[in-house]
Amino acid sequence: MRIPFGVSVLGVSLLTAMSLVAQDYPKIEVPIGFSFVNVHPNLTPITSFNIFGGGGQFDYNIGPVIGIKADFMGYTQGNGLKTRLTNQGYTIFGDVQGNLFTYMFGPQFKKHSGNWQPFAEGLFGAAHSNTFASIASTIRGAASTSSNNNAFAMAFGGGLDYKVGRNVQIRFAEVDYLYTRFGVNGTKYTGSQNNFRYVGGLNVTFGGAPPVPPTASCSATPASVMVGAPVTVTANGSNFNPKHTVTYGWTTTGGKLSSTNTQTATIDTTGLSGGTYTANATITDPKGPKNHNVANCGANFNVNVPHNPPQVVCKADPTTVKSGETATITASATSPDSGVTISGYSYQASAGRVSGTDTKATLDTTGLPGETVSVTVTATDSRGLTGTCTVQVAVIAEIKCVNIEDWGDCTFEKDPKRPWRVDNDCKDVLDKLALRLQQNPNGKLSVVGYTDEKEVVSEQTIGAQRSVNVKYYMVQDELGPKVDGSRIEPRQGGTKGKATHFYFVPEGGLCQGQVVEGTPVDENVVKGQSRTAAPAKKKARKAAAPPAQ
Repeated sequence: MRIPFGVSVLGVSLLTAMSLVAQDYPKIEVPIGFSFVNVHPNLTPITSFNIFGGGGQFDYNIGPVIGIKADFMGYTQGNGLKTRLTNQGYTIFGDVQGNLFTYMFGPQFKKHSGNWQPFAEGLFGAAHSNTFASIASTIRGAASTSSNNNAFAMAFGGGLDYKVGRNVQIRFAEVDYLYTRFGVNGTKYTGSQNNFRYVGGLNVTFGGAPPVPPTASCSATPASVMVGAPVTVTANGSNFNPKHTVTYGWTTTGGKLSSTNTQTATIDTTGLSGGTYTANATITDPKGPKNHNVANCGANFNVNVPHNPPQVVCKADPTTVKSGETATITASATSPDSGVTISGYSYQASAGRVSGTDTKATLDTTGLPGETVSVTVTATDSRGLTGTCTVQVAVIAEIKCVNIEDWGDCTFEKDPKRPWRVDNDCKDVLDKLALRLQQNPNGKLSVVGYTDEKEVVSEQTIGAQRSVNVKYYMVQDELGPKVDGSRIEPRQGGTKGKATHFYFVPEGGLCQGQVVEGTPVDENVVKGQSRTAAPAKKKARKAAAPPAQ
């Protein structure tokens, strides 16, 4: 009943393994094969003997290295043990059997990558045998109440598998130290047995990730060339067995390949029409598994036929003009490609105005300052391709000058005590002058103050005071229209009478020979005075010293 039970366990294990989904390592391992045990019964004079058999194992991997293992083995012994006892002088009554069954469980540690896969194990369980009862009955003349004995068993060891396929491995060797402890009922015998076990056969695996199919990638460098230029194509494979040598095969939809059986090839594009072409590669592993040893890829490359743009030549006549004058721009364009015509011209200027759509255009420089104007000519051919050229025209600005304007004067005659005071008559003149200055926002007013020749020498600064007082009134004194003080410049003139004269200087350069009369007054020295300012007090004369006695 024990052997059929072991067979049923193996059957259940196989059915369970087939139902598992793929993992990145085998989920189930079922080793089956031949085994023998070198038994050391620890009974004198029989020191050791061999028993032969086999069985199966079941390993459930809970991780990429560790698994839980069940081990079921059965062994038997023929006439060898009986013959050995007879040779020792023992009288044999009936059969002397030497069978052994082991049922052990424990962890297995295994390397699941590569072709050679070593493993180690530690198993614990039970053993069943009638060998020791038979030996004890023969050599001691004692009969056991039971010819079958059960004992504790454990095994420590390891082995080596070789992977020959996805689900099949050869178990070259599994070598274990097998420990059992049997006793015989009705005798004083109980001992430990230190045995040696060998197992060899096949290991069938289930589950695990399916093999990754090989892939290939192709590239073309450069991806776009002019006709006649070479293109280099390269194929790279992935997921092939690195220990195998792969082969390459190339085809192309256009051009001539330098090689058809290398990883990299060159394509000659001479004579091709413009368009897109494809180079295809096939990478093969001759030693690889069927249906998983070939990968294909393709790479596109563009071939361009030359399309040359128009070549344009342009010139300006004249190349230098005064502002406001015109220059003529002449252009001529041709295409280096045969059968192509020029369909039109366009012009663009960096300044000024340019007009024209044919081979000639006119540049108008009206209003331009002195600068260099760039005119770009664009010619378009019948295919829509364009070419350009640029010509430059120097523009000379017209130099303009300004003239000083005479805006009249006002006199200082009515106040002999304050000959510098702005009187009412002068006030009316200045009010009108302020309004006029406001209406001309650009330019400055020069106020030139004069001194009468009859005024004493000590009063020669009266002219400067008069011009400063005029500015004071127009900027801040009393009511009336006012102007920005920075636009009024007081100046001191000569001896032309008791008056101030007004000159308006427009913005810009003065024309040749134009100068403003007088010299600027230092307003930090000569301060402006209000119309209501009192006359300066005269200093008292010192009494003359009495004549000497």
